Amino acid sequence: MAQRRKTSGKRKTSSSSSRKRTTSKSSSVTSTAVDYYHAFSKTRFFVPVMTVVVLTVLILLDLLFSLNDYDRFFKILGFELLIVGIIWVIGLVLSFGESTPSSGK
Repeated sequence: MAQRRKTSGKRKTSSSSSRKRTTSKSSSVTSTAVDYYHAFSKTRFFVPVMTVVVLTVLILLDLLFSLNDYDRFFKILGFELLIVGIIWVIGLVLSFGESTPSSGK
């Protein structure tokens, strides 16, 4: 014999019936620049393209700040390269401490 489950007098609302009660306004989905950037950031081309964009912006800003004086332009560029080199070395030294010990020992 099959056993019957006792249910309380409460009625369960299904998800489809709760969807029907919502307003029936059709919302048009619009994509913004942030959506495109977020989708692009997950591709393989994000890092190379953003590297080229950042380098181009920095070089153009250096040209703007140097006011067409090439000696000043190369001094600014050299200073930026020194800062990047120092940050890279610091990151390299800090990454040595994060290496995990080999599991063979």
